[in-house]
Amino acid sequence: MGRHLTEDAQTALRYGTHQVRLRAQSGFGNPYLDLDLAVVFTRPDSSDVRVDGFYDGGDDFVARAYCDTVGTWRWRSESSRPELSGKTGSFRVVPSRLKGKLTLHPDDPTQFARADGSWFLHIGDTGYRYVVDDELKWKEYLEQAVAAGFTKIRTWFSRARCDCQALFQHDGKYGRVRLNLPYWREIDRRLVYALDHHPDVIFQLIPFGEDGDEIRRYGDGDELSRYMVRYAQARFSAFANIHWCISNDHKIIDDNAPEDDSHEGNPRARWGHIDAIARDMAGREPWGTLLTSHQMRFSGYSFLECDWSDIVTIEDLGQVTGHVVLKYRSQAKKPVVLDEDRYECWRPPQHDRFFFRRLMWATLLSGGHPTYGGLMTFEGYDGETKGIRGYYDACEMGLLENGAHDFRYIHRFFSDTGLSCVGMESADEIAEGPPLLYKAMRDETETTFIVYLANPDSWEGHAPDGFGGVHTDEAADVSSSTPSVALTIPDGEYSAAWYCPSSGEWRGLDAVTVAEQRVELTAPDTGDWTLLLRRCSK
Repeated sequence: MGRHLTEDAQTALRYGTHQVRLRAQSGFGNPYLDLDLAVVFTRPDSSDVRVDGFYDGGDDFVARAYCDTVGTWRWRSESSRPELSGKTGSFRVVPSRLKGKLTLHPDDPTQFARADGSWFLHIGDTGYRYVVDDELKWKEYLEQAVAAGFTKIRTWFSRARCDCQALFQHDGKYGRVRLNLPYWREIDRRLVYALDHHPDVIFQLIPFGEDGDEIRRYGDGDELSRYMVRYAQARFSAFANIHWCISNDHKIIDDNAPEDDSHEGNPRARWGHIDAIARDMAGREPWGTLLTSHQMRFSGYSFLECDWSDIVTIEDLGQVTGHVVLKYRSQAKKPVVLDEDRYECWRPPQHDRFFFRRLMWATLLSGGHPTYGGLMTFEGYDGETKGIRGYYDACEMGLLENGAHDFRYIHRFFSDTGLSCVGMESADEIAEGPPLLYKAMRDETETTFIVYLANPDSWEGHAPDGFGGVHTDEAADVSSSTPSVALTIPDGEYSAAWYCPSSGEWRGLDAVTVAEQRVELTAPDTGDWTLLLRRCSK
């Protein structure tokens, strides 16, 4: 057990997880498919939550509760096995400093919040193999990810990129009729470690990874494939530090399209199969865990209208203008997450630190949620650029080029100002110049404006077309010139503060008068800058 996962204790923490352990008598056959167990948790307000129990080895079965309410909880068990049915108990949930599950912000469904109401600043990292049992540097990875400012980590259950078969037991005695319990326990151990030591970090769990064959088995009714997903929810949905993403990087095809195992390196998945998995998950999700799916680069998001879809997840390239985020922001009142773009080790920019700093600010000020990519974590550890290792260790070794060094200053900007992106809208139109140069955001009352002056040394002719066209973002570095910006905003008296996104330093707090709805401002030095304008009260 951990500090935030309790079992025998009579006291549990709010937004932690409490589990009930029951013991069966021998002779129960296949503990995954032959035995049923459910536990009904009753909150202090008398509302009930019914969860599946899951097998945890030996004669032990466990059921978990996400402790979202302070007070005395009661539970009772239901099973066709007499020794597991009719058991009862209680425990008390006390206040804590934990923030709780990731959810949609109550004041702005395009933004994330934690269950305690605090805004969630999404700065994602791709650490696919964090929970994989043969990755040994997972603790270093997590500690250094937190130090760099990452708040979400994308991780899958697959030991191999297109193969999640490590989740299943494969031997001559049982074949594919059981789960690989030691592997599941290791996933559990690493998530509990993170919950205990860094509870503010969210893990996007991708059970199928890129295994198109397993998705097909689920769609075709394979009993163990379907049970695997049910087991994953029973085991992990009660954790406050996770949300679900069904699969990764698939080409979504029509249900009537011919079978084909790949397309330009991307496995195929039928729309109906993903939808069936998602509907099953949403239908039994006990704790409101957010759900999405992920698909191949440049293909957008195919599940926009689905009731089960909580998050719009996209993969693109060179999104320094934020135009794909803005496209989906105009179509859905849901968070739009740019889950993949360039990587430091795949289609890398020439100037990693500037590119990723620019990408983060551009995505945030478009109203979206950005993600970084560093090492090739979809491959097993090789001592170099593949697998899981600490971000700063990789930089020290010369494997990465400091691409995420400035993310902590994004945190500092919002902490210093007390601002969030809740209720804010993209406002690129206020700047006289293209989004390649200026990204802007404003609040609903037009009294607060945030403007990022990217100041790249090259941008003309930018015309990306998939992997082709002209991607000026790939080669651009920050200019050695001092940038200026002309803005069209309401007349009035403003305070203007300049923030250096590469150092976290503020430069100047000046009074600015806007007349005839136009003002020209010049940054205090060379490089890229973030400008904060606040209209003064009359």
